[in-house]
Amino acid sequence: MEPGTLLRLAREYLEAAPENRVSAEDAIRPELAGMQIYGAPLFSSASAADPLFAELQTPQVIGEGAFLPTDWLPEAQSVLAFFLPFTDAVRQSNRTGDAASDEWLHARIEGQIMLDKLGGFLCEQLQKAGHSAVYPAADPRFRLLTPYASNWSERHIAYVCGLGTFGLSKNLITAKGTAGRFGSIVTSAPLPAADRRYDNPFAFCTMCGACAANCPAGAIDVKRGVIDGKDQTICGPFVRSTFLPPHGPNNRTRYGCGKCQVGVPCESGIPLKTLR
Repeated sequence: MEPGTLLRLAREYLEAAPENRVSAEDAIRPELAGMQIYGAPLFSSASAADPLFAELQTPQVIGEGAFLPTDWLPEAQSVLAFFLPFTDAVRQSNRTGDAASDEWLHARIEGQIMLDKLGGFLCEQLQKAGHSAVYPAADPRFRLLTPYASNWSERHIAYVCGLGTFGLSKNLITAKGTAGRFGSIVTSAPLPAADRRYDNPFAFCTMCGACAANCPAGAIDVKRGVIDGKDQTICGPFVRSTFLPPHGPNNRTRYGCGKCQVGVPCESGIPLKTLR
């Protein structure tokens, strides 16, 4: 199956999926009913044998607990990474104030449901074409290694697959920016490896400091440099403090922030300075 076919199927699925729009019964405010969460996705792929996957197991990146593609699927030949960018409505709503907007909270919680639905759908399409496929985020072997690192980091996988590079905020900067969610598939399908348009993990970050200025918790500091610029021990507790009481018939608890992803030069694209 060609990557272009998978991308077309994913676009069609997102356009038609009811989970990509806020339902009336779940809407925090009535006027949010029907709001679209994600726009058209980005896809990219890498060989399962790419040496960068093994580098994720080094202590300075994730550590020895990080899975290789073949840990998920022994016959793995490729890894497909995808980025689902939030719509303008979601991004614009979160540019003001210290608290996450209602639109952003829906994108964080209902958006995860849509992301997992798409991951399952893509696995089904690959399996129908005669290939094995695993969506690690929904696999029972997926686990946290530390409070802020898992055995399969979607951002790191997207980096290896050529989707983008990290910024000061630890978000991944893609051709459609940082505001959105990542997913990936490990498959036996021989997908062509994409060309990485960068030669280091931070190539697209200009260190402008806009994300630091936006952070209501003060968790990001330009002075600490791009590698250590964000302190997760400050960010994490702040995000956990935003939990709202369960809402709607599905009794969903919502939380989030995302201020470092909006109102910044990398919100919806790669900063122009890095492209010159």
